[in-house]
Amino acid sequence: MKTRTVELLQRFRSYHYPIKAEQLALEHQVSQRTIRQDVLDANSWLRAQQLAEIQTIRKKGFLLRLNKEEEKRLADALVAYQEELLNRDERTFDLVLAIAYEQQPIYLNRKEEAFMISKSTMDEDMRRLRADLVKYGIEIVSYGKQGLVYQGAERSIRTMIYDLINKNLGRIDFSARNDTKVTAAQKIFHRYFPLSEIKKLEAIYTNTMVKQEDDIYKNQLLLFTMIWIQRVRKHELISAINWKNLADEENRFSEFIEQVIVDFELTDIPPVERNYLRFTIETFSTKDINNSLEWVQAQLLTIQLIKFVEEQTHIPFHLKEEILCENLYKHMTALIVRIKHRIQVTNPLKENIRVNYGPIYDAVALFVPTIEEVVGGRVIDDELAFLVIHFSTIASSIKQNITYIYKSVVVCNHGVATGNLLAENLKEKFPQIEVVAVLSSKEAELVDKLDVDLIFSTFQLSGQNKPLLVLEPILTDANRPIVAEFLSLHQKVQRMIPTENGQTELFANVLRIVEESGGKIDRPIYTKLETLFEQNHLEINKREIQPMLKDILTDNHILIQEHAENWQEAIERVAKPLLKENIIESSYVDAMVHAVEEYGAYIVIGKHLALAHARPEDGVNKLGVSVATIRQPIAFGNDEMDPVKIIFCLAAVDSYSHLTIMKELIELINDETKLNRLIESSNVDSFKQLLFK
Repeated sequence: MKTRTVELLQRFRSYHYPIKAEQLALEHQVSQRTIRQDVLDANSWLRAQQLAEIQTIRKKGFLLRLNKEEEKRLADALVAYQEELLNRDERTFDLVLAIAYEQQPIYLNRKEEAFMISKSTMDEDMRRLRADLVKYGIEIVSYGKQGLVYQGAERSIRTMIYDLINKNLGRIDFSARNDTKVTAAQKIFHRYFPLSEIKKLEAIYTNTMVKQEDDIYKNQLLLFTMIWIQRVRKHELISAINWKNLADEENRFSEFIEQVIVDFELTDIPPVERNYLRFTIETFSTKDINNSLEWVQAQLLTIQLIKFVEEQTHIPFHLKEEILCENLYKHMTALIVRIKHRIQVTNPLKENIRVNYGPIYDAVALFVPTIEEVVGGRVIDDELAFLVIHFSTIASSIKQNITYIYKSVVVCNHGVATGNLLAENLKEKFPQIEVVAVLSSKEAELVDKLDVDLIFSTFQLSGQNKPLLVLEPILTDANRPIVAEFLSLHQKVQRMIPTENGQTELFANVLRIVEESGGKIDRPIYTKLETLFEQNHLEINKREIQPMLKDILTDNHILIQEHAENWQEAIERVAKPLLKENIIESSYVDAMVHAVEEYGAYIVIGKHLALAHARPEDGVNKLGVSVATIRQPIAFGNDEMDPVKIIFCLAAVDSYSHLTIMKELIELINDETKLNRLIESSNVDSFKQLLFK
């Protein structure tokens, strides 16, 4: 039956008097002839259910006479029948996949019959679908014997299918095998993507991937690969080469792709399809990118994002900054690639993340325009939520070693002694309350000058912007719940401080070495600490030992008032000390120059300041930094930041050991006065004294 026929049956079941065909035709905006045909279809279905048929009463209309038992049977039968019908979203989902993957032509009239809907309903479905496909640059056209086909770039068609599957299925979990209830969308999906083939693909992934991604990334990677397999099978291929030929390069997805081609018996796969799939699924991974421009963009954005979110949320992310910076950087590299190539990754946990980690989510959202401006593309909410995951994971870890406190002041108009009693009672009953000061009524004006979050007072204070709770001077069991509710209402102002562990023997030894150092950590002191940790079987995370600029930038690496004819020579000059000491190879200098030639003046990262760099594999032997001030400023091609008056050269050996140095350079960018004084320095000593101050 069609949807309209079911609606008529529901109407006849509810009404106990005749309804004219003319009235029904007007309500459904069809002809009376169509209504009579619907009644015939309904009667055929009623006979199959062994129920009484709809009667035609002359000059009165249609009437369905049922007793109470028959009415219940009809209601139950209609519920069961409607559960088998697809709603508009499910019909659209089925139609999109059918056009994409059915080997037989797709015709609308046949889909009307399969969906059991009217032509007008089918037309409305198509109108909405065509409108939705506009944003992908795709049209649906009908070519006679070919039926319905997509018209648009093949890459866009695959992106659209990927997007629609995620929207209809929600969180995709290819590991789930025992769902008690399969949704209509899942049935439609598995009609075109059989579970047996998904299992086969998952097995290939497990057997060929040495380092596997998180489940969310893995499932998205597998989904896109399944879409690719089915489109290639239908001989719908990418028509233009837009990706670097990776055939001769080592790539960790190469074995996976080749095994997919063999096991799924795909033949005559052109190189462009291999490269397309390899490039696309690479963006689902957290592997470092190789592009020098994107590499430095990811580094700078990561450092700036961490600082910004900490300032906005007051969560001390710097306590776990090394691991956060490393993980966030890896994600940022992949994010930049996805944005620039308009590839979207769906985050099924997006809404939960937004609700459960609101303050972090809001802070990252405020920073998103900065990412979009740098990268030149839109950051969708799914990507935003992935960034939040990294922060919320670290925040949860920090909370295990954090105490929350409310810095407070007590104001009492009964005398300081009574005020002290109230303060002690508050601290005893609520350990999270830290009383900074106890003031008398005459000293109330001092409240504004104190660094406090809450005010507890025995009388009403006027003109206060901070949360205020008026209490009796003696804290009783009756008003304790009032204080608890007051604290709960103002959780946003609470502060976090690291907890102090008990002083163990190891801790005492560490303190002794620190005392011996006199506050200065040199190589012998560091060696003693390292030995102490080894004796106590504690592993030192080398990634967290990140040198500062003053540890790396020696006198020989500081060049004052250098002369250069152009930006190429400026890069060569600043790199010369590192090249002389074999910290870098000549190939690294060539790579730095080539990067600017290819990507423009991206190395100009601040007003008058450039950071020359290339990838570690371009010829770096060990971590190094050099700097040169330029006697006659040079234009690099950055209209906003030119001319360059000071240039640093960074030689990084990996993605993390130089991050502290990068943070110091970002701070320098934001300190215009200091930067100008450095540029004007006349000798190495004054330059060092100012830079390391």
